[in-house]
Amino acid sequence: MSITVRTAEPRDLNQIAELSDRIFRSRRATHMAEEFPYLYSPDNARHWHVAEDGGHIRSIVGAMIWPAVIAGARTRVASVGSVATDPDYRGQGLASRLLQLAQSGLAAEGVRLMLISGDLPLYRTFGARAIGRVDWYALPPNWAVAGRYTIRPIDPDTDAPIVAHLYQTRSTRFGRTLAELRAMLAAQPITQVEQGSKVALLVLADDVPVSYLILNHRPFRGAGASRLSEWAGDPKSMLYALTQVRDWPEQGMRIPVLPDDLAMQGTLYPLQPVRQEPVSWLAKVIDGAGLASDLAPLWDEVAHEPPRVALTAPDVYAVAMDGQRWTADAATLTEWMFGELVPHRPAPLEDVWPMPSLWPEGLNYI
Repeated sequence: MSITVRTAEPRDLNQIAELSDRIFRSRRATHMAEEFPYLYSPDNARHWHVAEDGGHIRSIVGAMIWPAVIAGARTRVASVGSVATDPDYRGQGLASRLLQLAQSGLAAEGVRLMLISGDLPLYRTFGARAIGRVDWYALPPNWAVAGRYTIRPIDPDTDAPIVAHLYQTRSTRFGRTLAELRAMLAAQPITQVEQGSKVALLVLADDVPVSYLILNHRPFRGAGASRLSEWAGDPKSMLYALTQVRDWPEQGMRIPVLPDDLAMQGTLYPLQPVRQEPVSWLAKVIDGAGLASDLAPLWDEVAHEPPRVALTAPDVYAVAMDGQRWTADAATLTEWMFGELVPHRPAPLEDVWPMPSLWPEGLNYI
């Protein structure tokens, strides 16, 4: 056994897709490469890393780089997923080696933050941590929303510019070109109402688009609650659309609300959250100094002396503010910058951190 760990090439994508399907789609008729066209595109091959033995790919880590806006400040993030290892090759640390290789390559491309799908011990050993906070609300079946709205399914071709415009009204978001957005919408098993599929709806007031929503709809018995994945625009109109979805699920509708979604919080009043938890992906700061530089304009507005972040050793940072200095590894820095409930964050840093979290759901990561 002679294992080589390397960056992928376009010729590797067929084997990458086959391994992905074997691990993640063994009981489904769908294929990963069809569901995630940009991740598995030959143009994105350099963001895959593979472990190869005798010409056969045995472990993989995939990534996509996105421009991102956090509270108005621009930066670069990478979504990381499809982390898989052939069962016969597990326990050799292959995925850990690939994650490190991915981090080096992404940082060289100016990526500041990795967002990783899942919550495996492997990711926490790598240095990823839970970030942010999401309040989950349960929308009652009898919830009434006044207003005169019309609702229709989203058409990937004609509605992509409308969805993009509404999405850009969010102050914290990922960047998506129109071509990417169309491909994302077209690749998904989206229909208006179905047996456990995604529902993508556009809401209009007097023929003017005012919001859109993407719902993971689970109307059949025993499937759990339907879950809102992504939305943008006017929250009142979006909630109205939810109340009109046919086949109301037995377990109800669940709506995620981030701390900065103030308009949604007000629209849901007097409902209270039924559950509170971190956002659904782990994160790791991989270029703390670069991220601090990108976000510094935000901190200048709220602190007399904004925090300064400098790399002192691999995955180790010095953080300074108000004449004080602390040392933090990458995992700790990630929690300090983005964690909502962090008991060990130094008190002076509470003036500027945590930063708003990106919401890694819906179609953002395809």
